[in-house]
Amino acid sequence: MMRRAILALLAASGICGHAAEKDALLREWHAGFIPVPESDVRMHKLETTQEVYHAVAGAEPSRWKGPRNSVEVVSWDDAIAFCQKATLALRAAKLIGADQEVRLPTEHEWERACRAGTTTAYSFGDDAGMLGEYAWFTGNAAGNDPPAGAKKANPWGLFDTHGYLWEWCADLVGEERVIRGGAWTSSAAECRSDSRQVVSREARVPDVGFRCVLGKAPR
Repeated sequence: MMRRAILALLAASGICGHAAEKDALLREWHAGFIPVPESDVRMHKLETTQEVYHAVAGAEPSRWKGPRNSVEVVSWDDAIAFCQKATLALRAAKLIGADQEVRLPTEHEWERACRAGTTTAYSFGDDAGMLGEYAWFTGNAAGNDPPAGAKKANPWGLFDTHGYLWEWCADLVGEERVIRGGAWTSSAAECRSDSRQVVSREARVPDVGFRCVLGKAPR
């Protein structure tokens, strides 16, 4: 709805085409960053979608195609490059200041946002039987990506923190990198709030994607 309204305004002003569509998409994406309580970052409510990734990075790497689906088959370095380009794009659109940047969340930031103030196995409690309401995992995934945000959000309004895709974090473990949250290929146990794996930074697979945070840029 928001993007259609922006496009209508741009069209009324005589501005149209790819540039206007990209600008509207960036504005919609920027609006999806949610404040994390008692934190200086905002985390995006969705994993990065294929349409946003294409608009910023100019690539469509995913195995399971769909513009509103979460982007996958991206390495840690691909995710870092996206964040850098997204920062420049949002600054150019005057949506963020020079003192702000888009980046991957730290593992601590990711788990805190996933838990949303809870101490249970999942953000909705300890009952794994409820997982299908909040996540795509081996218990309900059909083998193709659905649109991001199709399941219930956690208490802070973040979608797909359990299951759907593992999410890259900024943390380094030697030459490897941390992924969190489980995926459509994961068991219920692998989708817990404390679930983590360490994998090669070069991994490009159809069950790993990423979500961004918006925070202060280092001086």
